Order: sequence, then C-alpha cells, then structure tokens
Amino acid sequence: MRGNHIGNSRFSTECNITFRHSLGEWADVQDNLYNALKVYSLSVRYDFSKNSSLSLGRKINSRISSMGAIDGLQFELAFKKNFLVGAIAGARPNYQDYSFDPNLLQAGAYIGHVSANPNKFYQSTLAIVDQRNHFLTDRRFIYFQHSNSLVKNLNVFSSFEVDLFENINNEAKNTLSLTNLFVSLQYRVSKKLSLSSSYDTRKNVIYYESYKNYIDQLIEDETRQGMRVGFNLRPFKTITWGVNASWRFQKSGENDSKNLNSFLTFSRVPLLNISASLTANLLQTGYLNSKMFGLRISREIVKGKLSGDLYVRMVDYHYKNYEYTTSQYIGGVDFNLRITRNLGFYVFYEGALDDEKRIYHLFNTKVIQRF
Repeated sequence: MRGNHIGNSRFSTECNITFRHSLGEWADVQDNLYNALKVYSLSVRYDFSKNSSLSLGRKINSRISSMGAIDGLQFELAFKKNFLVGAIAGARPNYQDYSFDPNLLQAGAYIGHVSANPNKFYQSTLAIVDQRNHFLTDRRFIYFQHSNSLVKNLNVFSSFEVDLFENINNEAKNTLSLTNLFVSLQYRVSKKLSLSSSYDTRKNVIYYESYKNYIDQLIEDETRQGMRVGFNLRPFKTITWGVNASWRFQKSGENDSKNLNSFLTFSRVPLLNISASLTANLLQTGYLNSKMFGLRISREIVKGKLSGDLYVRMVDYHYKNYEYTTSQYIGGVDFNLRITRNLGFYVFYEGALDDEKRIYHLFNTKVIQRF
C-alpha cells in the first residue's frame, strides 16, 4: 500500500505487512509473534524539495536494491540534474524472523549517476556499507549497481559486491574479495517475441560476528554459478507461450539444480468469457526430482466489481536419497472485490491432498486501501 503526497502534502507512506500462520500452530505465534507477522515495508518519506528527501522506517532502496530492506533513516539529494548522493543509517532485519534487530546496526553512503534524457535511461550507483553485530564489525563491502536501456529494445541490469574486511582466528584485516556478480539482459525482438538471459556467480558471504562459530566451515571459497535463459512468444493476439530454463552449479558438485518451466496462456477463451493458463515445471536437484502441472482459470464475475480465479495443480516428488515418491493434488480459489474506487477486499483458499489422504488448508485475506 502506498500513499504519495497525502493530502497534497510533502509526506508519502509505504506499507506491506502480512500475517500468516497454519491452523493448529498458534503456539508458535504466541512464542514469537514474528513467526507469523512479516513487515516487508513500513515507512514514511518527507520531500524537502523535488531533489531531496528523508525516509524513516523499513524500506528497500531502489538505488541499492540487492541489499534488501533497511530499517532506519535514508536520505537522498540530487544535484546537477543527473547526479545524486545518499546515506543510510539504521539496522538490518533479524536474519531468523525478519523482525527489527537493534544489534545489527549498519551505515553507508552512496553516489549515483542517472540519465538526463528520458528516452535513454541509465542509472549507476556506487556505495560503501559497514554492517555490525553488537557494535563489532560483521561485514564491510563496496556495492555497485547499473541498469540501462541505451540500446533500443534492450534492458540491462548488473550488480556486484566486493568485501573489504575479514576476521579469521581473531585476526582482523582489510582485504578484497568479489562475493557477488549478477548480469541480466532482456531483449524484445519484436512485438511478438522477447528473449531474456541472466548469469550470476556468488561466493560465500561471511558475517564474521553473526557466524563466528562457523567460520571454518565457510572459509572455503565456494562459488555458486547460475545461468538462466528464456523466451516469451505471442503467436496470436490472445495466446502467449513462454519457456524458461535455469542451471545452477557449484565447484563441489553439491546443490546443483536444473529447472525447466513453461506456460501457455489464453487471454480470452471464446464463448466462455474466461482466461486460462496451463503451466508445467520440471526440477532436478542432487536430492529431489519433481514434476508439476497446473491449470488456472480467471473470470470477471461482476464487471468492474468482482473477479475470481480457480486453479488446480498436480505435483510429483521423488526423493533420490530414500528412493521415495509422493504426490500432491492442489486446488484453490480466490476472489477480488472492489468495494469503492480506493478500497478493495481479497480472499484466498487453497487445499492440498497427499498420497496418505491428508488434507492441508491455507486461507488468506487482504484489505487494500489506496490513497
């Protein structure tokens, strides 16, 4: 939920909160509320001018998006049309339950360059961040992010992180280690065909205070690499077909995975006044093979007021280590009700039946208020 310049003021808000728990597991919520309550964003922003702003609360900064949510203060100032500087000061969410954790302090600063020409978009950010645990250095790194659409129909996104600090056997020193490199390309060949690809390579990111009892296990410079390719094709006005394939691998051979996903969507089915989508997913890992096939049907029930979805999925799992195979049959339904122009209500139910005739239920509701 977002409210931009509420009441024509300089204040804006952003909020994304969910509460979710399984029936019969209320004791887990009583033990720790944040087992069910997840605050993904909750912030207020004040615009001093068109070029400067200050945010307070939990928020993901688009200039340094791979860092995830930041709890605290975020300031940004733009100058000379296409330059900007910013600073963050606060904490990281708790890595176990995503709650606010005052022990995980962090601070950083960044400088950025954005395009002045709206028809030739590009944006680059360079940041340095210091993260702490109980006031001791946990991680210190440089972050770089770049995106552009300088070539017609081609969108590029890339980011990397370089760690600057290590602490092994209580011996702290500054060092340089590339821990993350990610590149993504999206190219629209024509109105009917688009292609996408991405590559990432990640090393172990070590938080020296958070995981100080496990440093010896993490210190090996294990690299995980991943490749992803795909296409979307619209051969006819109401039909879209897409395929995505990904492959992830490590030097050790552990945690390798191959995944193939495809969908076929009919945006309008004649006579029935519905849209339908068929999906298939094949996954292969070191310990599990799975197959999933699904069908989703969507329809507007009351024009402009009420719409609904109905879906079914069949999933087969094969656990290699135990030579064990099981299946699940899943069905779900959801409704979106537009009460007023700015107020909406959403309700969702899903049921799953396994081979042993056990039934699992999932129920979710949302109230959406726009400002």
